[in-house]
Amino acid sequence: MNALLRWLATPAVLRITRVTIGVVFLVAALGKLGDLAWFAQQLHNYRIAPSWSENVFAIVMPWIELLTGLALVLGIRARAGGAIALALMIVFTLAVAAAWARGLDFRCGCFGKIGAAGIGARKFAENVVLTLIAALAVRRERG
Repeated sequence: MNALLRWLATPAVLRITRVTIGVVFLVAALGKLGDLAWFAQQLHNYRIAPSWSENVFAIVMPWIELLTGLALVLGIRARAGGAIALALMIVFTLAVAAAWARGLDFRCGCFGKIGAAGIGARKFAENVVLTLIAALAVRRERG
């Protein structure tokens, strides 16, 4: 187990995980920025946030994702970008789980209209995998 953890902290593995989750966040941000009104509607479908806040979230979230993705891909404050990506992925995964548990049927809005997947087991599993990748992106490089 220690060998695996050491390997996961190597510079090459860290770079791959950071770029991978960074690209995911860039694609998600650009997809959402393409149609903020549609994304606001998808946020509404989750029935989690107060309706007055949905437009604010729809405007702010893609920009946070864009900056996070750029930090990870460009390697500028990448560990901080990884921490933000991890926090967001935890929130996104919990939101998908809550919607799935309540039997809601809608498109997640995770990548805007591009690749809008339905809420369910597959989307939950995808989010868990992305959360694990984001967790790896936060690790310190092995010295």
